[in-house]
Amino acid sequence: MAGAAGREAMIERLLAELQRWWHLEDVPLRPRPRSRKRRRRRRVQGPTWDFFSSFSSSFPVIAEGLPTVRQPVESSTAPSMRDFETHMMASGRPLLIREALAHWPALHERPWASPAYLLEKTFGGRRLVPVELGRSYTDAGWGQSIITFKEFMEKYMMSSADASKLGYLAQHDLFAQIPSLRNDIAVPDYCYTNPPPTKTAIKDAGLTAAGKAAAPPPRLDEPLLNAWFGPAGTVSPLHTDPYHNILCQVVGQKYVRLYSPAQTDKLYPKGVEGGGVDMSNTSEVDAEAPTDELDAEYPLFRHAEYVETILREGECLYIPVGWWHYVRSLSVSFSVSFWWN
Repeated sequence: MAGAAGREAMIERLLAELQRWWHLEDVPLRPRPRSRKRRRRRRVQGPTWDFFSSFSSSFPVIAEGLPTVRQPVESSTAPSMRDFETHMMASGRPLLIREALAHWPALHERPWASPAYLLEKTFGGRRLVPVELGRSYTDAGWGQSIITFKEFMEKYMMSSADASKLGYLAQHDLFAQIPSLRNDIAVPDYCYTNPPPTKTAIKDAGLTAAGKAAAPPPRLDEPLLNAWFGPAGTVSPLHTDPYHNILCQVVGQKYVRLYSPAQTDKLYPKGVEGGGVDMSNTSEVDAEAPTDELDAEYPLFRHAEYVETILREGECLYIPVGWWHYVRSLSVSFSVSFWWN
């Protein structure tokens, strides 16, 4: 059921009907009384009360200590589109935006903070998802696996934190796979402003990480959405993105540290690795490693200037194109990134 024009819309309608059947027919609001009569024929059915009762209505409170923020990102409360555009053009720096997501159902009546709700949206956790295994994609032993959403929840989201057993649903187009979740959020209006041209923004900072003249990425007709869902301790290592980004926090909180492209020479970007993979948008530095280790191997890193913030539920962070950023989940965290240019 793929390939022909119009098939995507048809598949979405079929999935919506299956979801409606799943919810109306087989997800009771209270335990069903057991019948004394045995049925001759077993009926195919969805999840029972016992299935959903095994999952809490909220995620376990497993949180890491909050870092001390010494160089805070500039913040604004629900700026107008004109004010936001002025900020981009005038300073070109990150901006923490508060109270801009209050209308999202994912924060209220259709809560992504509810494991039971997410399981319902994935046919009782039967949908398959790609999961990164390990703390960060730059760590030794990092890998990937495709597992059911239920297995991901049981193994990585509902159990005690264990740095050796971290799973991260990272940079995944979850909303194309499960369109009903897309209805729980909205593209921030800020993604429809006019940012500084990508080529100009990077040129103002100097060069790309690889030391070559920057080439602008393809133009996006619509913002590009990705989901980031994982337990406390998962990390996106210090890296840059090719587009302007609005990172929205739906569940939990994250620590984010950002460096201007002008600091690139102090951040030790990687180069082309085995197999011809260009990793020049990723730093060799583990930004939160012990200071003595960093000084020994990356002596210039301590002189790199940065800003930082703790991104909380209902907040979003504007990350300008070309800015290096390091992100660590401080609790169970569900974020959505919106790339645009």
